[in-house]
Amino acid sequence: MNPDPAGLLPDSVAAELLRRWAEPHRHYHDTSHLVNGLVALETLGGSRLELIAFWFHDAVHSNSTPEDERASAALVADLLEGHEAPSDITEIQRLVMLTAGHLTAPDDIAGQRVCDADLSALGADGDAYRRNVEGIRAELPHLTDQEWVHGRSEFLARFLERGHFFGTDRARGLWEAAARANLRDELENLRLANHSGSIGP
Repeated sequence: MNPDPAGLLPDSVAAELLRRWAEPHRHYHDTSHLVNGLVALETLGGSRLELIAFWFHDAVHSNSTPEDERASAALVADLLEGHEAPSDITEIQRLVMLTAGHLTAPDDIAGQRVCDADLSALGADGDAYRRNVEGIRAELPHLTDQEWVHGRSEFLARFLERGHFFGTDRARGLWEAAARANLRDELENLRLANHSGSIGP
C-alpha cells in the first residue's frame, strides 16, 4: 500500500520518494513504515510541512546515522527547490534531521510530532512489534547474531533510560506504556538468548 501524496508533493517528487522507499534492501524502513508514520502523524495533528518532512525523513537509507538523515535533508532541497519557499525547505530539513536522535526541545511541538510519529511503531501490538524488529534485523545482514544481540541490547537499554519516549502528551497516552513494555520484553529475551548460548556465532 502506497500513501497518497495528493496536496503535499508534486507528482514527480512523490514518484521519486516512493521509488526510494520501495528499495529492495528495506525490510522495516519501507513503504509500510512511511504509511504507518503518516497515519500516526495525522493522528497527532501534524501540519503540511511536518507531513512532507516525514515523506523525506528516511528517503536515503543505508543504516548509517546521522549520515542518512543528512543525505535525506539534502534531498529535500534537491527535489523541492522551486516547489516550496526557501524558509519552508529549511524547516523541512530541520525536522528531518531531528529524526536522527529523536531529541527535541520542550517547545518544539512540530519536531515532537514528527519524532513521535517515527517512534510510534514502538507502541505497536506485540506481534507487529516483533515483525518490525525482524525487519530491522534483516536490514543488517552484515552483523553476526552476537553482534546484533550486543548492539541491539545496548540500544534498548539506553533508550529505556529515557524518562519518556514521546514528546507530546497525545503520543504518550497512545503509545508510551506499550512501547516501554515492548522494549523491556525484547531486551529480556535478548539477554536470555545470550545467557543460554542459543544465538549463533
